[in-house]
Amino acid sequence: MSFLFGRKKTPEELLKQNQRALNRAIRDLDKERMKLERQEKQIINDIKKMAKQGEMAAVKIMAKDLVRTRRYVKKFIMMKANIQAVSLKITTLKSQGAMPTL
Repeated sequence: MSFLFGRKKTPEELLKQNQRALNRAIRDLDKERMKLERQEKQIINDIKKMAKQGEMAAVKIMAKDLVRTRRYVKKFIMMKANIQAVSLKITTLKSQGAMPTL
């Protein structure tokens, strides 16, 4: 019956699969952060343009959006750091030979 579910993965294969998933998550976070940073630059340019035109209500709304965007960028940086810490911990455990055998 075990052939129906495939063979059991070794700890090395599981480690490689998990590291790959962590690296993919880091890349995705970087892409999203870069998109937010481009959006932030665009918002700043729009704020300057609207301020020159004297539309202070629009500037106020855009400024709130700018603050929100910066907060998201900071959160993405923190998430990336946490994922990298997990990846480093896994790598350290592997190099020390402390990975449990399944």
